Amino acid sequence: MKSNSRSKTASSRLLKTSVACILLAAGAALPVAAEPPVVTTQETLLDRIQIEDMLLAYYNGFESDESHDWAAFYTDDAILDINGMRAEGKEEIQALYNNYAEISPEENVPGKVHVLMTNPRIIVTGDTATAHMIYTETINDTVYLAPRLIEQGREDTWFKKVDGRWLITKRYITQDGGLPPAYMKTYKER
Repeated sequence: MKSNSRSKTASSRLLKTSVACILLAAGAALPVAAEPPVVTTQETLLDRIQIEDMLLAYYNGFESDESHDWAAFYTDDAILDINGMRAEGKEEIQALYNNYAEISPEENVPGKVHVLMTNPRIIVTGDTATAHMIYTETINDTVYLAPRLIEQGREDTWFKKVDGRWLITKRYITQDGGLPPAYMKTYKER
């Protein structure tokens, strides 16, 4: 009888978690304001794919235990602003990521973290582009527990094509939930 009761409890938890995720996703998909649709042409399609591939490679760095060359994704004079904490230029950006465990120790948690990019709106205009998307960080504490949300927010990024490669010129990350204490003083609602 105990295993049947446990099974019902686990099923109930799974159902509740699934419903919460669906509601969260539905709410995140609602537009803030009506915007004209972006018209993708043959000329911009490859650029959009290259930008999306670059962003996926960028976010993959968060899932790796190895060091990551964050500066390789940025122009020399780029700006990275995470909730008002600002780094300018490749050296400062790389240093921010290299020292992140010291800057925000509460985010150094055991388990496997995954970053999801959703609702990307990428607009290419010649050799420049912009992207707006929602990011969601999840953590898997163990293989036996359902993943849980850590934080969620928005990212606005500007790109420039340099020698055939898309690079970030400006990146603003704004959390909407799960703000770590390290950002309490610098957080700017945008």
